Amino acid sequence: MRPERLTITAFGPYAETEQIDFTQLEGRSMFVISGRTGAGKTTIFDAMTFALYGRASGALRNASDFRSQYAEPERKTEIDFSFTIREERYRIVRQPQQPHPKNKTPIPHEAVLYEWADSWKPLATKVGDVEQQIESLLQLDYEQFSQILLLPQNQFRQLLDSDSMKKQQILQSIFKTEAYRAFQENWVERYGKYRKQVEWATETTRLKLLELEDDDIETVAERNLPEIQDWLEAREERLLTATESLRGERDVQSKRVDAIRSELEQANALVRLFVERDEQARALERYKSGEADRMERRRLIERLEASSRVRPLYDRYLANRQDIERLNHDIDGVQTRLTQYASKLDELHAKTERIATSKQEVETITARLKAIDDMLPFVDEWQTAVTERDELKRLTDQLAVFKDDSRLTELRRQEEVLSAELAQETTPNRLVEAERKYDRLTAHTQLEARFQAVTERLASCERNGKEAQRRHKAQSDIVEQFMHEEQALWAQKLSVTLVDGEPCPVCGSRTHGTVASHEVTSDQGELVAATEMLKQYEAALHEARADYRALKQQAEEVRGELESSRQALDLSGSVQEATALQERLIRSLRDEERARAQAERTYRTVMTELKRLEKEKRELTERRQQLLERLQAVQERLQVMRQPDAASLQQLQAERDAQSTRLDRLQQVIAQYERELEDVTRLKWTEAERLRLLNERLDLEQKRFDQTETELEKSLAKNELSRDVFLTHVEQIDTVSSLQEQLAEEQADGIRLEHGFNALTDKIGDAVKPDLVLLNDRLTTAQASLDALAEQLVTADSQLKRHRHVISEWDRLRDQTADEQRNLETVKLIADTGRGLNPQKLTFETYVQTAFFDQILHAANIHLDLMTSGQFQLERKVETAKGNAKSGLELLVFDAYTGQSRRVQNLSGGEGFKASLALALGLAEVVQQLSGGVSLETMLIDEGFGTLDAESLDQAIELLMSLQSSGRLVGVISHVQELKDRVDARIEVKKSRSGSTIQLVVE
Repeated sequence: MRPERLTITAFGPYAETEQIDFTQLEGRSMFVISGRTGAGKTTIFDAMTFALYGRASGALRNASDFRSQYAEPERKTEIDFSFTIREERYRIVRQPQQPHPKNKTPIPHEAVLYEWADSWKPLATKVGDVEQQIESLLQLDYEQFSQILLLPQNQFRQLLDSDSMKKQQILQSIFKTEAYRAFQENWVERYGKYRKQVEWATETTRLKLLELEDDDIETVAERNLPEIQDWLEAREERLLTATESLRGERDVQSKRVDAIRSELEQANALVRLFVERDEQARALERYKSGEADRMERRRLIERLEASSRVRPLYDRYLANRQDIERLNHDIDGVQTRLTQYASKLDELHAKTERIATSKQEVETITARLKAIDDMLPFVDEWQTAVTERDELKRLTDQLAVFKDDSRLTELRRQEEVLSAELAQETTPNRLVEAERKYDRLTAHTQLEARFQAVTERLASCERNGKEAQRRHKAQSDIVEQFMHEEQALWAQKLSVTLVDGEPCPVCGSRTHGTVASHEVTSDQGELVAATEMLKQYEAALHEARADYRALKQQAEEVRGELESSRQALDLSGSVQEATALQERLIRSLRDEERARAQAERTYRTVMTELKRLEKEKRELTERRQQLLERLQAVQERLQVMRQPDAASLQQLQAERDAQSTRLDRLQQVIAQYERELEDVTRLKWTEAERLRLLNERLDLEQKRFDQTETELEKSLAKNELSRDVFLTHVEQIDTVSSLQEQLAEEQADGIRLEHGFNALTDKIGDAVKPDLVLLNDRLTTAQASLDALAEQLVTADSQLKRHRHVISEWDRLRDQTADEQRNLETVKLIADTGRGLNPQKLTFETYVQTAFFDQILHAANIHLDLMTSGQFQLERKVETAKGNAKSGLELLVFDAYTGQSRRVQNLSGGEGFKASLALALGLAEVVQQLSGGVSLETMLIDEGFGTLDAESLDQAIELLMSLQSSGRLVGVISHVQELKDRVDARIEVKKSRSGSTIQLVVE
């Protein structure tokens, strides 16, 4: 970014409009801004920064302070800043929120960004859009702009002196390293979730084996892996043997059921033949009884076919009759309208003589109006001049006296008194430092509250964990009791089926003892519910333990931060006492600020009122002089004019209005008459022509009707039909096809019924109707036996499949758990390394930032070597910080004269300025190298050169002048005379009681 032109209006100490044309520098790479203290030098940087980002260049100034106290109320505060980026021109016009000169609603914050394309064209018109476009064009946000292109007043050592934590925030803002921090936090979060997942997977593997419905599974699950696998193989063999035995019995019974079912199907088929033959016999009898009705329908079809041959002539006969009726109706309507038009035409002919008289009157009025129009301009000019002369005399008499003359004298006296008071120097402002310390004390108090909250949460978590453990133990006892009851029930059921001398299917023993009767108080549903509840308590217990470990670690981290904060604040007593003491100091300093601010506000109010009254008096005098000059001109014009009769002007205007009204009315009457006469004549001729055409068409249609009627009578006689019979059947003609189809279908049904009855009789022959009830009873008994065997087989097969499924899942879970435990170790190593649990105490984000920081230091040391003649070199501290403090970005300075390194905070003011300047230049160079879209053609420095001796000042100037080769423009605010003498381009800011002014001097 390289500035072209800056226009400041009613901004800060500038009451009027001030402009700086940077193009007048003509290739110079450096300029100095000079002026008295408080004149508004820093305000120039504020104006540039405000135009770009809507904020001031330093932390001590707010946007609400931008409105000039010297400006007139009507003058709007505005910054107009044009600049170039990569040879593209842009311009931004921005105004802050400010009071409205006439009402209480303030003028809102507005901004418009333009780009040059043959002319200035808007690129963004909203404040938010402008901010996004500026950051996109410069590739820098406000914080980065303040660190790279601008060294604000009293903040040039911020990057140099800040601790590791602050540098992390600065580098994070500049190089966008939030992604690396998110990466390391993501791995910490993944480790916590993954650890819970592995713990739950281990427990799930053990619980999976308990899903086997076996009495010995609880005991077997506690054995070693080979014994568990031997027991599982033996159990699978027993289940497989039982399943195969049941499958053989089921197959034998299934063949017996199929034989009975085949016999039953044959019997059902024979019964259906008997039923179908009886239905065919009844249907054939109904068909034969309807023969008389079918004969009557055949005769009706013959009459309808004859009528269908006559109907085309009949339809044409009806159409001709309707056409004749419609034509007669139209003729009656036309004759009625002709009579009406003839009567209307007679009425219009009677008005002809009156209309001729009106036309003559129109000609007379038109001539009179022309004569009046020729006379009116001369009469109106005289009357206007007289009115203007009287009004000017009245206004000059009113402006002869200024009513606020005494108030103006009093304000001038108050201005002298207040100006003398404000000319006294003020004590250094310590309010900012006091407020900063108060903020740090407040942050320490919040940190103590946070530590207390974490400690309380840790205690609560510990109590919740104990409660979860107690519930888990109680629920485990309940599930165990359910399992004992279920095992006893199965033992009781098994004892009933045991036979002495036969082996037990469970243990293989041939001798069986007596099993005591056991009363079961629960069912399988209660066992499942209790087991699910136990799983929930186990999950809650795992989660409580994980939360406790996380809170424990968080408490340790907060304790470390609290200790670091206490050491930084150097607290000897309680933080509350220190905060209260700092509050009292801030109130005292604010009272001093408010007293001086009140005096300044009073002075600005007096100056505003004084300027307003002086301006009003000056404007009043100028206005009266202008009115006197106009009055003289009017009087001279009246002397050369001919004075008309004043009454004739009113009479002429009244007569002209009356004649104009009369003329408009007569012209309307004549035009209306002519239109009506033309319309009625045209309509009468049209209707007469229409009547002739209708009569001709009626004669033609009557002939067609007579001919059609003769043809209709001949067709009726030919088909042996009278007109009455035809009219009776004409509506049924369309049903002939459906009647014929219905009759043909009935005849086909009769033939089909007779053939079907004969075929069924032949097929049944001498067979006897079978007994279906007996056959169904036999099938039901055999099917019941088959279903019982199938159910037993399904149960046995389900037990075998479940056994195999559970074992397969158990093997899979064991392999998966082993893999996840190995992965957990890897995830823990990555998470610990990323969050700084490593020998260097470097987080992943800080490690990336150190790489950027080392490049910055390399570039900065090149400049620092030139400014210090090789004495100083900046280096990054690599030793690990004590306690939990963040490390990795602390700075040391190596002194070649002593051969030792020391803290940068020990540098003197001049040495610190040179180091800060070198660091800013190095930062700008690295940012430009790493981000090709950033344009760093300008650097702005606010103060700092006053701390340098002659040699150091010369070295710093040489360094800044050397930037000319890169095309960079350097702007410096300084009171140092030698710097002003060395630089031939200056922006001089001059301060006065009515505000400051700007002058660009190029020698």
